[in-house]
Amino acid sequence: MTFLTYLRDAISSIVSNKLRSALSMLGIIIGVSSVIVLMAVGAGAKQGILEQMSSLLNNNITIQSNGGYTQRTSEEINGYVKEISLTKELAEELETAFPELSGIVTYGGNSFSEMSDSSEMNMTWGSVEGVPYGALQKLGYTFTAGEDFTEQDFDKKKMVVVIDKNVSDNLFPNSNAVGQTMIMNKKEYTIIGVLKETTRSVYVPLTTYQNKISGSKKIDSITVKLGAEDDADLRTKRIQYFLIRKYGVKHIDLAGFSVTNNSDVGDSIDESMGLMNILLGAIGSISLLVGGIGVMNIMLVSVTERTREIWIRKAIWALNKDIIQQFLIESIVITLIGGAIAVWFSFWIVHIVSMFNIENLTLVITSDVVFVALILTVIIGILSGILPAKRAANLKPIDALRFE
Repeated sequence: MTFLTYLRDAISSIVSNKLRSALSMLGIIIGVSSVIVLMAVGAGAKQGILEQMSSLLNNNITIQSNGGYTQRTSEEINGYVKEISLTKELAEELETAFPELSGIVTYGGNSFSEMSDSSEMNMTWGSVEGVPYGALQKLGYTFTAGEDFTEQDFDKKKMVVVIDKNVSDNLFPNSNAVGQTMIMNKKEYTIIGVLKETTRSVYVPLTTYQNKISGSKKIDSITVKLGAEDDADLRTKRIQYFLIRKYGVKHIDLAGFSVTNNSDVGDSIDESMGLMNILLGAIGSISLLVGGIGVMNIMLVSVTERTREIWIRKAIWALNKDIIQQFLIESIVITLIGGAIAVWFSFWIVHIVSMFNIENLTLVITSDVVFVALILTVIIGILSGILPAKRAANLKPIDALRFE
């Protein structure tokens, strides 16, 4: 018998037993749909996180103070490390030591605060960044409305802010934020500009931040804004080496500062989302496994019902391998049809969910997920058909007589 003959017989058997075949496919449809939809949730969540953090994942290097007790390292045992002070002069020294960084080094302070509009009807949380003159331009931010800080804003320590798109959408969803008042730490600030980026931050002149918010002249971080083509890891190592020599320490863990780049954040997100996708896939696979068991049960029942047919085939010189191939192909065809229906059904689920525009819920079906799901259906079809196929091939003549 040829493969096409096996395939024709399998389709004929499926069509002649519609209810049994439909019940077999139902478990596969539910299982494969579960895998695809759950993986779509994971892919959508990753895409949403990356979109929200896109401005944070620029090719930047951040230097921060890092004091306290160290962990055991390869060179030293636990000990106390004195925190270094970040200063405007240190930022300028970096530009002098690395001329290629000239004009892309900035600094500032940051804290976390609750924010609201003047009526306190709309509220959100975000980072408050104190920045020096020209910092937003150095960081490459784009204004969608309003304007940047002026030198007068810094000289007079004005209560003005530039907010990002995320904060603007939360506090002023139906109006232009420029010129309106927002409240932070029970103080009113006038919004002079809105950024295109979604950093979930508001920016104030550094002089205002130090006098009105932190009450300290301390600088919390120094940022180096690199181009997309720059090697952030190499730049990070060079800056680390420069600072280690400057402060005379033996190891970065004992330095009192940390130098990081945002590629590490992206890698951490990818790793975390990868683990989440594995978990979601495992949950969906449980449904697929149950569907496979259902196919196996139906196929075992089919073997019992078709005892006479099996022995007629054997009587006309069908070999055991022919019987096994017949049932295996039938099992694979059932699962593949169920898988194809599941893929179609999954796309409809995603389409229906997207129509509701549910906040923070985006489903994204990728081609590789569909491919893997179909491969899984074939594997499930093979595994589900092995036992029934062997049972059919091993039937004895007395079983056929007893069945009659």
